Order: sequence, then structure tokens, then C-alpha cells
Amino acid sequence: VFDVFLVEGYKVLYRVALAILKFFHKVRAGQPPESDSVKQDIRAFVRDIAKTVSPEKLLEKAFAIRLFSRKEIQLLQMANEKALKQKGITVKQKRQFVHLAVHAENFHSEIVSVKEMRDIWSWVPERFALCQPLLLFSSLQHGYSLTRFYLQCEGHEPTLLLIKTTQKEVCGAYLSTDWSERNKFGGKVGFFGTGECFVFRLQPEVQRYEWVVIKHPELTKPVSSEAPAAPSPPCRPVSSDPADRLSPFLAARHFNLPSKTESMFMAGGNDCLIVGGGGGQALYIDGDLNRGRTGHLAT
Repeated sequence: VFDVFLVEGYKVLYRVALAILKFFHKVRAGQPPESDSVKQDIRAFVRDIAKTVSPEKLLEKAFAIRLFSRKEIQLLQMANEKALKQKGITVKQKRQFVHLAVHAENFHSEIVSVKEMRDIWSWVPERFALCQPLLLFSSLQHGYSLTRFYLQCEGHEPTLLLIKTTQKEVCGAYLSTDWSERNKFGGKVGFFGTGECFVFRLQPEVQRYEWVVIKHPELTKPVSSEAPAAPSPPCRPVSSDPADRLSPFLAARHFNLPSKTESMFMAGGNDCLIVGGGGGQALYIDGDLNRGRTGHLAT
């Protein structure tokens, strides 16, 4: 929680606090209070929270809260500050913004410049902005093989895919989930990933394409915490397997989507790699990594 707070700011604290209250209500519902103070009961619950809630579950619950943006928090904070000023309290501390960027001396690419990479890095989720990019696969070093691509990338998340066409066009994708997730579909091409995935174009012009739900939140509504819990699919049990460490942020299961076409983020098979689906593919690359296409899609 503290790591995410350092990167994303105070909104994380609000989210985690609400998540703790939700878990407290769920666990203690119907039980007699342990003390005369609700505050003391909550503190006791937090001290022993590891017995009932894992850090992953806590963050997952925190970031599943919808309609709780930084802008809305700022409006509430302004109202609170105004009330404090009316009472004569005027002290305000500002947190200085720290610009995080790719280190030029350690970065080299045949596809993008340092400036372009910094532009891309400004789009990735803030909690990864402290990280520096690590080259996992390059067709110049590893050859034109999709199998080798998977081999080099498995065990790493998130990943950034950069593509340069024969026409000098540059595009790519930010991919939130380990490519090893594709193995859960028994050899068939199945979609996985989260709504943090996005595709982009750098040449001939810069353009980013995010998840449709981010641009149009009216397409969905949050899954009610009061609704009966749906049976968990086979791939969701708590496990120490690294392949089960899905990002809890913008996971499609938190949203009531009208259809699956709005949650087709990543897919991979022996003969193709796909980013984005639903009526088309944002990126489609064949097994030899020498032919591809792009088009309009629902996700």
C-alpha cells in the first residue's frame, strides 16, 4: 500500500480506507462488538487483518471502487479545506511532483528514441513509473519467432510491445498481464488481461487508444458488493504460482459489461498474437512476426 501511495498519491489512502471498512463490515457483521468504541474495533481488525485479508485482496477491493477519481477527491478536499479555513486553520502542505523518466544513458532501441520512450512511459500506470525498461525480446537478437517471443516474455508483467513496419510506421501496446496466461486455454486462443492494456501509435503521428470503458464509463456499472458472489472460475484460486498473479487494477470481472467483446485485451496462440478484440483486432501479428494488421474493435 505504501509503495502505491508513493507513486499514485493520497487517493490510494482513501481507497484502501474504504476497502478496510468494507472488509470490516463483512467480517464483523452479526458479531457483537469487542469494545465500546467502533474505532477501537476497527483498529483491532486492522492489526490482525492479515488473518482474513491478503494484501492482494485488499488492493483489489480498493481499486474496484468506481466513480472515485482524483478529481472527485480534490473537490471534496477543497470543500474540507474551505471549512477548515472558516475555523481559522490555514496551514497547508503541498507534495512536490517528482518527474519520473527513462534514463537516457541506459536506454537503447532500434525502434523508438529516448524522447518517444519517455512519452510512452508517461502513459503507463503510475505505480510502474519508478521502474526502468528491460529488454526481453528483439527480433534482431532473437529472430522472427513467436515461440521465442513467448519464451523470453513469460514470467514478466507488465510488458511493452514495440513494432516498426516496413513503411517506417511505429506502433505498439502496453500489456498488463504475463503472456503465460495464454496457456490456461488448453492450446486454444483465449483472451485475458485487464483494462489497463492500451495500444498506441508514434509514427506518423502520436495517438493512444485506451479501453473503451475508460472513455465511456456509462457502458458499465460497478459490480455490487451486496450481490451474491458468482462462482469463481478455475483460474482464480489463491495460488503461489506466478501465473496466477493477475493485476487487480481494472480487471474486467469488476464490471458489468454488456458483452465479452468489451474485455478482449490480450490473446496468444502458436500461430498468432492478438491485442484487443471484438469485431476486429487492434494488433494482429502472425507466428513468423513478419505480417500483421490493425483495425477497429469494440474493446
